[in-house]
Amino acid sequence: MGINLEIGAHIQIGGELGRYNSLPIDTLIKIGQDFQQLIFTIAKFDLSDTETIDLNNFRLELVGFHAGSAIPEFAYSNRSENKSGFNWQQQRSIVNDKFERLLQISNSGEYGKLIELYPEPSKRNPVVENLYSFVNSFGTAPVSFVDVENDKVVPIYKLNRFKPELKNKLLTRIINQEEQPSELNLAVGKIKIFSNKGRTKRRIIDTYPGEKYSLEYAPVVISADSRTYILKFPLRCYFAKEEDYYIIQSEILNIIGTGKTIDEAEASFSEEFDFVYQKLSTLSELKLTRHNLLIKNLLNQIIEKIEE
Repeated sequence: MGINLEIGAHIQIGGELGRYNSLPIDTLIKIGQDFQQLIFTIAKFDLSDTETIDLNNFRLELVGFHAGSAIPEFAYSNRSENKSGFNWQQQRSIVNDKFERLLQISNSGEYGKLIELYPEPSKRNPVVENLYSFVNSFGTAPVSFVDVENDKVVPIYKLNRFKPELKNKLLTRIINQEEQPSELNLAVGKIKIFSNKGRTKRRIIDTYPGEKYSLEYAPVVISADSRTYILKFPLRCYFAKEEDYYIIQSEILNIIGTGKTIDEAEASFSEEFDFVYQKLSTLSELKLTRHNLLIKNLLNQIIEKIEE
């Protein structure tokens, strides 16, 4: 049981707001606008930069309204003008999967995990802002995404309150190049090492300022539990330190590892890599979403052998 925006997602609104099995027009409009903006934001920042993205493919429509408190139902638009390009179905599936990840975080109330899901501030900031607006658009009313079948309502994900102080902690100010200080007390750098007449010399070829920096992590061997994965070529990943955490992320495989030390982040990434591979290997392709099928095929392409 999960969320499928192709079929329809039901939102059960309780409390005083939904007690009459109806919603004020202005409230329904606000909920719809915040929901739509969140889906647009996910599409902007979670789809590949190499693909052409038409946001019209992600337009939502109100497709139903059910009794039992107030239960509006939203789904991707079925209008032909909102289905453009060759990959609109796959792109919708990717956005649906990431939206469900956000609902899982909201259900647990652990919004701090957004820093793991979106390590880069340029992506995390708009997602945090839009998720905060959507979750809090219901006021104090209890809200859940539910499954409705034969008039039976089954809760799936509860929307827990997103506190403003936590939202502010998750937001990171992005400094433009002209705003950066001229003097740095601490920097991380790339160094080129070469030999000249028997002497080893080092030359700084790039630097990364301050407490927050990003480099590249590209393993060719990944060890987890009792298995070692030998890759055909380096798996290039985003590697960053933000505040007290190290983050390693493979966007193409949708795998993230985090830790308070580099070793912990690498171990976390390796465990997640192993879990994803083992899980997808056991599932029939008929049971996989388009996105997960793509990840399974990519893993099979890049892994040369597995030693146990």
